Amino acid sequence: MPQRNDLRAHREELQRVQIGLVGLAAVLLIVTLANLVVQKVRTEAIDATAAAEAIKPVQVSNSPAADNEPLADLGVTPTADTAAPSVPDLEPDPRLRERMDRDPNQPAN
Repeated sequence: MPQRNDLRAHREELQRVQIGLVGLAAVLLIVTLANLVVQKVRTEAIDATAAAEAIKPVQVSNSPAADNEPLADLGVTPTADTAAPSVPDLEPDPRLRERMDRDPNQPAN
């Protein structure tokens, strides 16, 4: 009788291994198909964008500012005041004499 139980246990082990391999193959197949679908959608989107770019009319400007200004190609003109605004909260306090990055209650190393 012990041989019969061993044979039955061996068959169950083989069945579990087969089910595991079939499951692994199914997951691999699903992932591969999903990857193909996503890749095809991406290439179609890129092709559609390229086709739309090819159809878009080109605007030509004779103004000298368009030659020097890359923003003028986009239809955006820079403002006359090019000075960067000053943010007073970000400037250091001139009255500050001690470092603020260390705890004053701890001794210096």
